[in-house]
Amino acid sequence: MTVIITKPEINVREKLTELEGKADKLLIRPAFSCNSSGVYTTTTNEQNISTFVQSNEVSLNQGGHLVGGKFTAPISGLYHFDLKGAATYSSGYLFMYIWKNGAAMSNAYHYLFQTSNSATLSFTIYAQAGDYFEPYINTNYAGGSVSALLFSGHYIG
Repeated sequence: MTVIITKPEINVREKLTELEGKADKLLIRPAFSCNSSGVYTTTTNEQNISTFVQSNEVSLNQGGHLVGGKFTAPISGLYHFDLKGAATYSSGYLFMYIWKNGAAMSNAYHYLFQTSNSATLSFTIYAQAGDYFEPYINTNYAGGSVSALLFSGHYIG
């Protein structure tokens, strides 16, 4: 008995078309990282700091989905985000947030205590294609400052 093994022909163009849009088959996974330059002087209430957080350098923008400090999910799936920063103020409160689609997420904020300190907000979330994420701060003390901000994230799968 003779066994003949043949290798199937694979049409690469056909396979790529078949896989188009399937998140688990991505060749380039969306990822970004940007950081601020200088010091941001706070005012009271909610403040979008997207432009400030990207003011120094965009060190990574895999897929080009970070624009003006705002990241838009190109495909549905799990994403991980980090927002790091240092705050200096003498009274009141200061929260760091990452907003989704123009609204604060109740479980995605970090409270910074009075005086000088730094903190990192880190979380994983399921996002639909087209959802966008941007960093915010909220404070009741006008006169404090935020610096050394780093906003980063990546697609998990």
